[in-house]
Amino acid sequence: MNIHTPLTSKQQRVLENIQLYLRAKGEPPTIEELRTNLGFKSLRTVVQYLETLERKGYIVRRRHARRNIELRAVDAQGTTAMLVSVPVVANVGCDDLSVFAQENTDEFLQVDKELVDQEGDIVAVRAVGESMLDAGINSGDYILVKFTDRVQSGDRVAAIVGDMVTVKRLVRQGGVTILYPESKDPKYKPIVLREDFKIAGKVLCVIPAAVAEAEEVVPLDTENWD
Repeated sequence: MNIHTPLTSKQQRVLENIQLYLRAKGEPPTIEELRTNLGFKSLRTVVQYLETLERKGYIVRRRHARRNIELRAVDAQGTTAMLVSVPVVANVGCDDLSVFAQENTDEFLQVDKELVDQEGDIVAVRAVGESMLDAGINSGDYILVKFTDRVQSGDRVAAIVGDMVTVKRLVRQGGVTILYPESKDPKYKPIVLREDFKIAGKVLCVIPAAVAEAEEVVPLDTENWD
């Protein structure tokens, strides 16, 4: 499974411009062509973005070549993977229901298309707390969630109760719904629900924060680019 460090929306736009150029022309753009396509004033800004994309593992730049940008999305078998962008849209509470979901569409994860190649919208949320530690979910980890309310007892879900979101293991029994933490720590208690509440989605997988650690954003103070 290919997972790279997250991109900001502006870094994502630069990467997509490179990908579009490659598909249209069959060769990578030059730095000057990228500058023109993206509307930058200086070549140095383009170079800063390319340095960031290379550091995060999305491209490789070859020396002594005018068109020196190569996409870097290769799996363990040496074949090129198809990557898709998954937006990071919220924080979710894994300790209790004290963390409100907060949209943050300025961050993306690049993941292997096969991982998310199914019907429905898929987003990433960031875990807060350690009540799901035994499920391998640590505070700060990214959780891929498919938007759906079609879940079964035993599934791990992102559930909305009131205006808040939490990730827990869902169990339905005796006419009630129970959201169970997965931790040996006794301070974490199940949440028993008798009233209507909304299932935001089903947990697909967990991406450790160490794997998807965001790096410094390239500043754009000198550019007029929204």
